[in-house]
Amino acid sequence: MNSFEESKKYFLEGIELYSKGKYEEAVTKFIKSLDLEPDRPSILLNLSKTYYKLDDHAKAEEKLEKIFTLVGFEDEKKEAFRLILEIYTKQNNVEKMLFNKKRITANNLGNKLNYLKHSLFYPSFFNSKGELDIARDNLIENIDNLLNSKDCPKLDLENEMLDPINFRLTYDGKPNLDIYKKLVKLYRKIYQVNDEHNLYADKSRKKIKLAFISEFFTNHTISKWFRGIIYKLDKQKFEVIVFHSDKTKKGNRFEEIKRNELIFKYENIFLPESFFEKKKLIEDKNLDILFYTDIHMSTNLYFLTLYKLAKYQITTLGHPETTGNNKIDFFLSSKLIETDNYEKRYTENVILSESLPMYFYKPEIKLKLNRNDLTKKNIYSCPQAIFKMHPSFDIAIKKILHKDKKAQIYFVKDKSEFLYKQFIKRLKKSISSDFDRIKFIKPNNVEEFINHCGRASVLLDPFIFGSATSFIESMFYGTPTISMPTESMKSRIVDGAYKQMQITDAPIKTNLDDYVDHAIEIANNDNYDLKKFFSDQANKFLYDNDNFIEEFENLILQIVN
Repeated sequence: MNSFEESKKYFLEGIELYSKGKYEEAVTKFIKSLDLEPDRPSILLNLSKTYYKLDDHAKAEEKLEKIFTLVGFEDEKKEAFRLILEIYTKQNNVEKMLFNKKRITANNLGNKLNYLKHSLFYPSFFNSKGELDIARDNLIENIDNLLNSKDCPKLDLENEMLDPINFRLTYDGKPNLDIYKKLVKLYRKIYQVNDEHNLYADKSRKKIKLAFISEFFTNHTISKWFRGIIYKLDKQKFEVIVFHSDKTKKGNRFEEIKRNELIFKYENIFLPESFFEKKKLIEDKNLDILFYTDIHMSTNLYFLTLYKLAKYQITTLGHPETTGNNKIDFFLSSKLIETDNYEKRYTENVILSESLPMYFYKPEIKLKLNRNDLTKKNIYSCPQAIFKMHPSFDIAIKKILHKDKKAQIYFVKDKSEFLYKQFIKRLKKSISSDFDRIKFIKPNNVEEFINHCGRASVLLDPFIFGSATSFIESMFYGTPTISMPTESMKSRIVDGAYKQMQITDAPIKTNLDDYVDHAIEIANNDNYDLKKFFSDQANKFLYDNDNFIEEFENLILQIVN
């Protein structure tokens, strides 16, 4: 067997192993093939893809760069360029994405979808505020160029769905009203959406036809916030439908919502995979109200919001920011979390409830903590998703560690541990000698998470985008969360929850030094009585809030009538 035949044999064995998901074994075969033919682009490309599957981005990038040095092989170079941009995207590598900006064209990326995806690149984590500003300016420039271009690519919603970047923009600390309006306009241009007709529900029927729609009526924050509302609405007044995405992950909450439709008299509808079949099915229900619980969170359902599928369309705090979309009529917020001139931050008509707009059942914990667990000192925790960790938050961490020499600060790793590694690198740039007192725990189940919060002396609300579900769950034990809200509602849910709990001296601060000093003060005290007081107030006013059900019903009746 000559070297070419032997190389081909190893290559085909590598392809077979790759197809079976045996990536480490496939790497071995591809390397043997490459040793015999070091300049074969097909081997380099498939080895790169395998390294990518193994999250070994450095080796994947090295092999892809080798392809660019070869003469000819234009098709392989297009595929290599597409893959290397995927790597930079996954790495949130602003510098390398911007370096390749002029090379990003529909031609060298192979198709229009890839071109738009990379033109609208926006990271989910930033290494510095300067990097954030550069990435945002680049994105706005690209959006404007696409809006003004006569050659802006057109895509098919059925088969070429983009992942909307709106979700990631929420965490960067910038006002997003104008950019969301631009993005809605751009999505309409890309997908040639022209939906100007009005829908009129049947006024002769006795009940208001109200549908909730989400991908996350399963083991997710959204089901925790809204399943109680679905269950408890007065079915004498409302005909309730629950639309599930075809992408909804299975879980015990999902099974519960399926099972409970007979008990609580609502209808579960499982939407089809086809976008336009989804759209038609919803339209044909002739709804009075279509309630989007979490616009911006679901690629699978986001683009439905470009259409008017019910007489009135509403959204709320599931994703706490305006949509910028004139097809969404109302945004349900709360008097507890809005500040002066709040209307200017929305394209929707804002409805303000007296309570936080949710119905949250008290968590059930089997293995409860004892008093010793609840009185630990110097344990700080910020148990939030790492993409919430704005660069401005790092200085608070540094100051706490500097001032409290006994402090240990806990964070939660992301499942892939990719952002966790980036976060470590960023923290090490500003925190050196004290870094050993920063701890990371793995994601855990709800009971373990709540017990972790109970063991903490104090919880830290991150800047820009604050806690919500985690705060409510932490109130099972009442561990104080210290918060520094901005004018934006997305940072004010902790403040609002304290108000609903009727805590008059809540640890809400307006500047960094007070935030740090008060966190240290709490963490160095025996907080057993304080935790018990907060927990008791949560039991009275935060969990199982039946008052909101009546309030919600009245708000819907006012809209429809």
